[in-house]
Amino acid sequence: MLLHPDFVVCRPKTNYYHSLKHRTHGAKLSLDFRKAVENGNVIGYGHLEINVSPHYHFNQYQHNGNDFTPEHSIKTIIDILNYLGIEQREYNELKVVNIEFGLNIIPETDIKSLIDGLYFYKKTPFKTGAFPYFKKTDATSYKQIKAYAKGLQFLEFPQYGIHPNTFRFEVKSKQAKNIEKYGIWNADDLTKLDIYKTLTQILVDEWENVLLINQTPDFSNLKPDEVQFIQNGNKIDFWDDLKDDSNRNKFNRYKEKYYRFLKGKNNLHHLIKLQIIDKLNSYQSGANSTQGNPINTRKEVLAHTPIQLINLEYAPPNENNRVCLVTGLDISMQRRGSKFLCFAGLKYYKEFESDIYKDLEKRFLSEKMKVRDTDSQIYYIAHNIRNLKTNQNHNRQRFENRNYNKQQLQFNFIG
Repeated sequence: MLLHPDFVVCRPKTNYYHSLKHRTHGAKLSLDFRKAVENGNVIGYGHLEINVSPHYHFNQYQHNGNDFTPEHSIKTIIDILNYLGIEQREYNELKVVNIEFGLNIIPETDIKSLIDGLYFYKKTPFKTGAFPYFKKTDATSYKQIKAYAKGLQFLEFPQYGIHPNTFRFEVKSKQAKNIEKYGIWNADDLTKLDIYKTLTQILVDEWENVLLINQTPDFSNLKPDEVQFIQNGNKIDFWDDLKDDSNRNKFNRYKEKYYRFLKGKNNLHHLIKLQIIDKLNSYQSGANSTQGNPINTRKEVLAHTPIQLINLEYAPPNENNRVCLVTGLDISMQRRGSKFLCFAGLKYYKEFESDIYKDLEKRFLSEKMKVRDTDSQIYYIAHNIRNLKTNQNHNRQRFENRNYNKQQLQFNFIG
């Protein structure tokens, strides 16, 4: 591979590497050889990092603005590896250390207004990226979120057929130990359809973490207090103050409240979510998928489904597929990974859904505890809810290979 005729020497990412890029496709198909040095002399190479962009490869390295299905991805990855002379039996030697995945949709709302309304991912503010109407979060050591106007990026290339209003949402995941949470260890995993079911669920879950403001809402059917709250919520300073509030859950509670007041077509975040779900379901329906849960147009509390079984049903604006295993209630206001209704969720229901909270009191709070202070009552309700599931063992053994062998190949998978 070091002598592949289609690659030329290029500037290495550091002096510890010898780097090659494709003479036509450039950095989107490149190789980084880590030098092995002894007594100041290069005696060989310790490992190889392969950087590929399957979606661009699929389009002859022109763009990634069209649909790219799981089947497309699998066939393209195999095609790239075959081109590099890597045989299928060697796929499991390619450790995946970086992956970007996303999708394109065409929203009804104006793409410029949509991008301008992207304020936060969780409590991390979106920042302007490399070109206009491009938002991204600051890169952490393991993840970055990107959301941008893909159609405007390629506006001067109408021959590609990319709709001007195309919106792209991406997740960039770094570090092997984080990528392994998706069930991805090596390149062979990227040739399995089941992995893509997991990635589609991740996209839906990550969109849930986004705060999208409607900058031109219709107030005609809203109450005065709702109008006032939405007007306040349309100012980024409002959310800046909330993210620094001593009450850690206040930001998420107010985000849910904001979405709840934005009804119907006013709730842009929910409309985009439905489009994401529709697009991902269309991918799965064409993949001989075992997914048996098409979009449900009824409003209902969703049953708990493990992430391995992709769940893309319809969810109302303040609900998603994160529900308490005991009560069946929405727990999206709690930290991700929660399985039971706990302190944060109970505080939310007490403040915003008093009827539900009163029912929980009747079911899970004894008479003698009702004289205690509110925090104590909430603690005991949460304790009693969790106790109903204490007979279940949630421990799972997971294979973890934190350090790769010096001869280990690495695989950077960029959408």
